[in-house]
Amino acid sequence: MRQEFFKNRQHDPKINYRGISASRLDNLTDAVFGIAITLLIFNLSNPNSFSDLLTFTKTLPAFLISISFLVLIWSEHLDFSEMYTLNDSILTILNTIFIALVIFYVYPLRFLTLFLTNLLFQTDIQVSIAGDQVPYLMIYYGFVAFALYLVLYLFYRRAFSLREALLLSDFERFYTQSQIQRLQIMFFVPLISILVTVLIQPFSFIWASFFGGLTYLLYTPLIIWWHARFKRKSKSFEPL
Repeated sequence: MRQEFFKNRQHDPKINYRGISASRLDNLTDAVFGIAITLLIFNLSNPNSFSDLLTFTKTLPAFLISISFLVLIWSEHLDFSEMYTLNDSILTILNTIFIALVIFYVYPLRFLTLFLTNLLFQTDIQVSIAGDQVPYLMIYYGFVAFALYLVLYLFYRRAFSLREALLLSDFERFYTQSQIQRLQIMFFVPLISILVTVLIQPFSFIWASFFGGLTYLLYTPLIIWWHARFKRKSKSFEPL
């Protein structure tokens, strides 16, 4: 599947893609993501009545959101493994931590998306959580998201440390450093959300939950800023 996906993607001609052929570790990672999606599916209750069928249908937004998050994380791993190789002991250890976090990520992600579905769409899907426990849910989710993006950040840090062995071109070195900066944004935002939630929680669990969730909106301006900066600097590597 990874090879077919690779063939249909747009690629930068300035980059030498070293991972066109998926390694056994790549295949293992893909299998883990498949298991994670399967866990989401099997976590859905079987409808035994029309009322159950309606409830089942209401879980669709949460299921789609959960799948989207998993595909986003998988795409991050795909981008890295296409450009670099994972034939390195430290990268193998990092990848092992990564796939463990993916499996660990499934249930908090599922729980959070069901909770948000109830909150945003006024559905009545059964999710057992007290109001004063919501900040802990935000902290729980934030920690897993932080850990996943931190590991991806360490992937690129390791690749940059191997730049001589990988024979990275000037543009590829710039690209790697840019991805390091982007992933710093990706793991700092959940960390900020955790800190905001912890600081406000003693005063109000409602405002702690609200501002903890609102913190994730920082992604939009920060990624727009990063992308504009990346595009501007990329032009210096284009032939005149």
